[in-house]
Amino acid sequence: MMVNKIRCNDEGSLLLSTFHLLLFISFLILSLTAILQHQMMQLQLISQAYEAKALIEVSEELLRERLDREDVETGTIYFSEGRVDISKETDTRYTLAATMPNHYTSRRSIEISAVENVLEPEIQGLDEEAVIGYSNEEPVSLMSFDFLEAE
Repeated sequence: MMVNKIRCNDEGSLLLSTFHLLLFISFLILSLTAILQHQMMQLQLISQAYEAKALIEVSEELLRERLDREDVETGTIYFSEGRVDISKETDTRYTLAATMPNHYTSRRSIEISAVENVLEPEIQGLDEEAVIGYSNEEPVSLMSFDFLEAE
């Protein structure tokens, strides 16, 4: 009696499975790397947008303080994070453009009335104890920022 041996030609099938697994893993790693790169880019853009917004808000307050004393046509305020260019569009409209060192730019137009008066508290109706804490001194302003006149 002859025993028939069933022969399977399995040579190389393990190599093919390993190759497919390595191909899938490399595709997965490349995909995750691309996703992380895009997330980092988005984080940098959001960070730059917040920094530019903060520069514009600080510049707006400095502009309002300066407009109480004099008229401003154009100006530039330099910060360590970038600069803000100010230009007068109309009598009450100003455009503030923040430029970061990597050339990211953000703009905002603001409306400022002719002279915004700061209301001081009325002293007439207050008792003497409340008046003691009130000071009529000028608030300290940041004079280190100069507005450049357009030539």
